[in-house]
Amino acid sequence: MAEPDVIAGRYELGERLGYGGMSTVLIALDRRLERKVAVKLLAEHLADDSQFISRFRREALSAARLVHPNIVQVFDFGLDETSGRHYIVMEYIQGRSGAEILREETRLGVSDTLELVDGACRGLVHAHRMGVIHRDVKPGNILRSDDGAVKLADFGIAKAVGGTSHLTQAGSVLGTAAYLAPEQASGGEVGPPADMYGLGVVTYQLLAGRLPYEAGSLTELALLQQREYPIRLDEIAPQVPSALALAIERALALEPGERYASAEEMRSALHDGARGIAPAGADSTAATSMLPLRAEPTAATRMAPAPSQARRLEPQPPPGGMPPSRYEPIPDIPPSRRDLEPARSGGGMRRLIAVLAVAAVLALAIAYAVGSSSGGSDVKLSPVDGNGTGEVVDQLNSLIEDNTR
Repeated sequence: MAEPDVIAGRYELGERLGYGGMSTVLIALDRRLERKVAVKLLAEHLADDSQFISRFRREALSAARLVHPNIVQVFDFGLDETSGRHYIVMEYIQGRSGAEILREETRLGVSDTLELVDGACRGLVHAHRMGVIHRDVKPGNILRSDDGAVKLADFGIAKAVGGTSHLTQAGSVLGTAAYLAPEQASGGEVGPPADMYGLGVVTYQLLAGRLPYEAGSLTELALLQQREYPIRLDEIAPQVPSALALAIERALALEPGERYASAEEMRSALHDGARGIAPAGADSTAATSMLPLRAEPTAATRMAPAPSQARRLEPQPPPGGMPPSRYEPIPDIPPSRRDLEPARSGGGMRRLIAVLAVAAVLALAIAYAVGSSSGGSDVKLSPVDGNGTGEVVDQLNSLIEDNTR
């Protein structure tokens, strides 16, 4: 039989548990303590980068300080002199990651989702209190053991708050793109709000079975974040209470200062939302003000169900305008939803007035041409000066009818 592969003369490597661009994780036997552990081996192409290795050591020390029931503990790290491999030895969790759960079940119910997210929030509370930012919160780094314990894993690209090292360099971003906060994707300074954003994306995905933004690159993701609202979660996942959808929207705010102040605040808001209690100040949170008026729908928004899009984007028919058959019936919007979208409803009415104004000009031009050729009466003009949107619409319609009758 072949000799077993042993790291540091102590850890006997076994089957592979997972791998990525930076590392490979294997199950191993700690011969000294006679227990199973997980060993992460750094990718060979990083082993010659002295600057990366130096940062890696400092940040591994920060991660090793995190001893908490909801964090996978780091036991050991170092360089195996014989093979030249850098390694981290971690607590072995027998169970499934959030990514594996999503692959097998597509989406989760509210209670199962909150069980996973609650554990992640508790782990982040402790990490932030200890001055460590995770920076790579995603389903694959949230583990649920067979006995139900939830643990946040892989602080391998974590950064100590106030530290001088920056793993994000110009032109490169560490972490999985879909879960990166906008400031992180642009290479800016990253703090605890970035972890809240990543966890907000995870929560959305667990409940909806899809990401809030589905982009093919960091550039496309950044554009979507700047131009589009995520589809409201309760629109594509009817089992999600509206209050919970609002709580998740706040975690996805574009500006870091408009997200939750702490992971504990986010945890409480999610539990309240599941009970139907809307976040405090929901009518003026970042979820309603973080983005400008929605542009033309992109591929991300076109994926929403047709009735949802009709409710969000289709304007009401103008009085005396097109026949009702041209418009689909629009269901009543709950008051809380109506309060949340002042910018969108106002923008839609402004566009409607602009369209009617153009129609009025065209009608006057046609009437003038017809009158001139037939010797008819002059075009009738009158000022349009309404105090409200309804009055302006009525006067424009009247002007069109008088000159095209």
